[in-house]
Amino acid sequence: MYTIKQVSERLKINPNALRFYEEKGLVNPCRGENGYRDYSVEDISRLEIIVLYRKMGFSIEAIGKLVQDNRNRELLNQFVAQYSILNHHIHTMCTVRETLGKCVEELLDKSVLNSHILERMEQTAEIIAISEEWEDKWDFDSWAENYDTDIRKKGSGLDFYHNYNRVLSTTANAILSGKVVEIGIGTGNLAKAALEKGFLPENYIGIDQSVNMLKEARKKCPDIILRIGDFLHLPLENSTCDSIVTSYAFHHCTHEEKVLAISEMNRILKGQGRIIITDLMFTDSSNRRRYEEACTEAEREDLKDEYFGNIDEMEAMLSSHGFCCIHKRIDDLIWMIVADRDKK
Repeated sequence: MYTIKQVSERLKINPNALRFYEEKGLVNPCRGENGYRDYSVEDISRLEIIVLYRKMGFSIEAIGKLVQDNRNRELLNQFVAQYSILNHHIHTMCTVRETLGKCVEELLDKSVLNSHILERMEQTAEIIAISEEWEDKWDFDSWAENYDTDIRKKGSGLDFYHNYNRVLSTTANAILSGKVVEIGIGTGNLAKAALEKGFLPENYIGIDQSVNMLKEARKKCPDIILRIGDFLHLPLENSTCDSIVTSYAFHHCTHEEKVLAISEMNRILKGQGRIIITDLMFTDSSNRRRYEEACTEAEREDLKDEYFGNIDEMEAMLSSHGFCCIHKRIDDLIWMIVADRDKK
């Protein structure tokens, strides 16, 4: 048995932390006849795990769940939650750092804050606010298991999966060789099509906000790299990949989110990289109005439920980051935008 002092020295943590963990029910050392705490080898092993979780940033509440239930499902849930928290925090801090760095650079030549610097900080605060509001409004976790079956069903609404295989094949053909990042990988259908065309699984990174979607993707593509993330919080470093591709997913972003998403894609793309966006889109506002006027009521409701973009607006967003864009119609509803960095 070990005293609190011995455990404190062995684990290099303050005795007050040990008392705190006991108070929170994370560890329960027995008491000797003298009333002092006696820690067993099992208690120390448990504390080593607790300390490790704390170093990884887990909350006391999360650690309590982890040490009480170490089954794979609970571990996955808690690890995903912590990963998402850290990923969002990193993005926020990087955005703030970039803004403050630019402010410092300008202040080196000025003695006081001017309206331009204040405006820059306000824009950054607005970006952070939009990013923090991102959420899974569609509950993809509950849809993942039946997704592949459901999209093949013909309903009364928009039938934009009608030529699904052709859409996937056309999109996969547009991907450049090298490292690929797919945003909104879903159940892995596009990734599977890309692998069948010769892309290496170790160079293919699939990102999705749904754990259950990633589980389904893993079944089809067991050797690709999978990460939790979303359009506004890509869990990758700058200049990571040669191609970024997304299909049947960009319509989940509002107009404001699309602006930030394209900026985020631009961040992780290499110098002469390519962005491919395949989705239900309209060429412009006039085309959208004409389509809506000819729609059935059910189709019109589907349009209201999502944020289907206009090609002219999205190409303008891409052009602002130095991309040259072309767009191709795949069928009556689905278009593909291919954006390459301007090589001039």
